[in-house]
Amino acid sequence: MAGFMSSSRSHNRLAADLTQGPIAGHLVRLTVPMFLGISSMFVAAVIDTVYVGLIGTDELAAMSFTFPVVMALSTVSMGIGVGASSIIARIAGSGDFSRVRRISTDALVLVSMLVLFLAVLADRYKEPLFMALGADETILPLSLEYMGVWFYGLPLFAIPMVSGVIMRAVGNARLPGVIMTSAAAIQVVLAPILIFGMGSYEGMGFVGAAWAFVFSRAVTFLYTGYALVKLELVIFELPGVAVMLESWREVMRIGIPSMMTNLIGPVSLAITVWLLAEHSNEVVAGFGIASRIESLAIMLLMAISASTGPFIGQNVGAGQLPRVYEAQRLAYRFSHAYSVGAFVLLALSGRLLVQFINSDPAVIDATYSYLLIMPATYGFLGVGMVAGSTFAALGNPGPSLVLSLIRMLVLYVPLALAGDLLFGYRGIFAAGAISNVLIGIASSMWVRRTLEAGKLPALRANAEGRSPSA
Repeated sequence: MAGFMSSSRSHNRLAADLTQGPIAGHLVRLTVPMFLGISSMFVAAVIDTVYVGLIGTDELAAMSFTFPVVMALSTVSMGIGVGASSIIARIAGSGDFSRVRRISTDALVLVSMLVLFLAVLADRYKEPLFMALGADETILPLSLEYMGVWFYGLPLFAIPMVSGVIMRAVGNARLPGVIMTSAAAIQVVLAPILIFGMGSYEGMGFVGAAWAFVFSRAVTFLYTGYALVKLELVIFELPGVAVMLESWREVMRIGIPSMMTNLIGPVSLAITVWLLAEHSNEVVAGFGIASRIESLAIMLLMAISASTGPFIGQNVGAGQLPRVYEAQRLAYRFSHAYSVGAFVLLALSGRLLVQFINSDPAVIDATYSYLLIMPATYGFLGVGMVAGSTFAALGNPGPSLVLSLIRMLVLYVPLALAGDLLFGYRGIFAAGAISNVLIGIASSMWVRRTLEAGKLPALRANAEGRSPSA
């Protein structure tokens, strides 16, 4: 890494050497901007939910039906970002900045092409998709209207997302946090105006929330482009076809399994919504509120797991494996301590919190039931997130995919069906909690064995897309 940092003075503003200095200090420095960015986005999402809840329960249920689709489409850009970040962090650790820029540029071209294609495809088939999720004749038109607008914002959302992951891979955590926070702030300001109106402007109602998302992401999309140029993370010279295809192959070797892993979450969410739809729209709406609150509750765990990826990547690239073990240990301990605090806080204040969003007693009961069950397992959820980031950083996303499949097919779906039959919708929530615990334990054991069994040169070569003998 020293060679990387000293190779060009102009790049000192770009990268941070994560292979030297206090481990806890690096993790905090990486986590705080990420936490602020994630928290601002989730706060904006919760505020959007409050706005929609003021319109009505049907609109709130319609927004809940959009969650699996939004998550599924987001996983494509997330997968490419994970693939690019895994490679870039290790290349940065070994000191080859020119290759960092090449991978960065080619990954952004790839994500631009894919999300444009998916936005058009999803918009064309959105009606049968929401019908399959169980949206009834009341909810379906609302969900279609919302997503018909949201699809316009997908490319504007995906490209800054991947750009932020790339910036963090080279140790620049501040700027992605600023971009995420700015997007959230703009959305919070625009949403009430577009939904409810202002002065002589009457507003758009429910669909105004989707337009607020699109407009806010358009602004941050433009700023992200400027930042990438300023930080010299993109190249404007066209490479040969073979060079670009090789970059795409490297990114997708990690990105495709990561996409598949991330897609399992939306599939599980879709199954949950489908099962809950058999109870009532109020239960679905309650789950939607609980999901927003949970997003806020686990955002610090998400920030920590996202921060461990660049740290682990650079240290593996530099041959600093003991620092990897210490970073995992710190992240695991924090996750469990945080889980205890989150459970106590939500158990004591959850019902009051929900009443600010929706006053329907059935909605409040469903939301609070979720908040009494799931937070107790957030520590194990955090451990699983950190382990997943470690596998991706090692250039070996296969175990995360296997564990995610086991979580959904072997654990969650059978337990949710049984829980629904025996205990109603609360049994569905309990199935998710049990799955969190078991997969968290299995993830930590598997990643430890992978690190202990692997030879460091092989890990470094795998991360850079080379054979160990190269």
